[in-house]
Amino acid sequence: MTFLQRLRSLRTPALSFGALSLGALASAPSALADIIYVDANLTTGLGDGTSWADAYQGVDGLSAALLTTVSGDMVFVADGRYRPTSGTARAQSFNLQNGVELYGGFSGGEASLAERPAFGAAPSVLDGDLLGDDASNLFNDNSYHVVRTAGTNSTAVLDGFVVRGGNANGGGSSNDRGAGILIIGGVSPTIRSCEFIANRCTFGGGAGYINASAPRFTDCRFIDNIGGSFGGAFDIATAGSVRFDRCYFEGNSAARAGALEIFATSGVIVTNSIFYDNLATGGSAGGGLWIGSGGNTQLRNCTIVGNRATGSSSGGGLANSGGNPSVINCIFWDNSAAGGAQTSAAQVSAGTSVTYSIVEFGYTGAGNVALDPQLTDVATRDFSLLPTSPAIDAGNNSGVPAGIMGDFLGRRRMFDAPTVPDTGIGSAPVVDIGAHEYTTNIGAVFCSANTNSSALVGRLDAVGSEALVDNDVTLVATSLPANSNGFFLTSRAQGFVANPGGSTGNLCLGGAIGRYVGPGQIQNSGAAGTFSLVLDVVALPQPNGVVAAQAGETWNFQAWYRDQVLGFPTSNFTDGASITFR
Repeated sequence: MTFLQRLRSLRTPALSFGALSLGALASAPSALADIIYVDANLTTGLGDGTSWADAYQGVDGLSAALLTTVSGDMVFVADGRYRPTSGTARAQSFNLQNGVELYGGFSGGEASLAERPAFGAAPSVLDGDLLGDDASNLFNDNSYHVVRTAGTNSTAVLDGFVVRGGNANGGGSSNDRGAGILIIGGVSPTIRSCEFIANRCTFGGGAGYINASAPRFTDCRFIDNIGGSFGGAFDIATAGSVRFDRCYFEGNSAARAGALEIFATSGVIVTNSIFYDNLATGGSAGGGLWIGSGGNTQLRNCTIVGNRATGSSSGGGLANSGGNPSVINCIFWDNSAAGGAQTSAAQVSAGTSVTYSIVEFGYTGAGNVALDPQLTDVATRDFSLLPTSPAIDAGNNSGVPAGIMGDFLGRRRMFDAPTVPDTGIGSAPVVDIGAHEYTTNIGAVFCSANTNSSALVGRLDAVGSEALVDNDVTLVATSLPANSNGFFLTSRAQGFVANPGGSTGNLCLGGAIGRYVGPGQIQNSGAAGTFSLVLDVVALPQPNGVVAAQAGETWNFQAWYRDQVLGFPTSNFTDGASITFR
């Protein structure tokens, strides 16, 4: 490795709140990370990864970059098609590494993650089609596994990629399973904002196979994967605390489980996810999910609609075969079993614990109803709730797992619809049933806040319009201590710094952080413990002046406020609100 290859760009986000009458907070510690650049379409430059102009290039550019990475590196990957090898060795894969974060979806030229366009605008494709002949239905040249995860923990990150074209049709060494990603041997990688499409295998898990491991998938899509015998999207066997949050499953197929097979596994939690038009073709199968042989899978706030089990008399939505799944706050509708039968059992197998859910044709359990969930437009894949939906404020708050803040779109869970009676259970606001929360807020919630001196958790909501032409956004901070001074912050980047400058809260912003501390912008929460600010989207503060938001940009906001949670003056933060303008 040359000296030049190791002389990489540094990303050093810093924060300084400056000296204020409210008190000063120290700058957040600088975070250093080497950045390696990859651009498959580049034909000029040094090809050493030290900049976009000199990025690793070619179809095997990412594979070459991964040979140089060490813990602490980030890899920025431009749009284009990348293969595990430029040759034909089917056993080659992209191998995740501890401490190395892979980020796809760049156009090329961006200086930071905050500048990366929205997912799908500049797709970085990890392609197992080694000869480029999938369009001719020739798959026997494809990689057995597009991505491997051997020896990894949660610091191994895959973010912003399309993973396609894996074909695990071999034998031995697990080459018959996990075509998109193979997750075995006690590993726990972090997979975010990725799409797994058109992967196939002969045993189980077209998109991925999980055994004795505990990966986490967030904001991922699994489309048109073929799982052979077990699990069109995933075959999960004797695994651990696997997590799927805000994930979407469509068009996947296998004999026993159209989308997810969960076999002899305890600790799986599936939240805020949608299962639509998945297909199981065998007997005793589940079109959406098959759960069996023990375990204690939790299904929370999911929408399971229009799935089919053509060879089974039950379980078009969920088939339970000797498992112990717990289903709370979910919607089962229009799922069918053999011959197209739509019955209660075709939605969920008998003997499953189901509560505070909407199940077509009814299902015994506390809080269950059989009313039409009134989804906005299933034909166009809009599974949000109409304002008259019986799912609104009808769930069980205690069924929401710890740490879950947002719904399928990241919008705040437990939003109270003031004109809708609470028919669920728990203190208002009561959670909705299904993957979507009905809300009039805009943007997404992120980053947990800490309890303040009022025994509450500071909350930041955004209302108005995400359309720049409307210039209509108001930030509202609530659940603050009474008569507390504070102000709002903004940045294009998210981050996390616990207790900056002696605060008792979490700073959730990174990069260049602007402060709303102009005339009238430093506010007091009053007796109600709240303050608000009307934004001007053409004048968002940054350290070097104000800038205008652009269409497609995401801006993140948070409120800082005085607090005395430790019995003496300190400070705290609300959670964060993220808005993508259009």
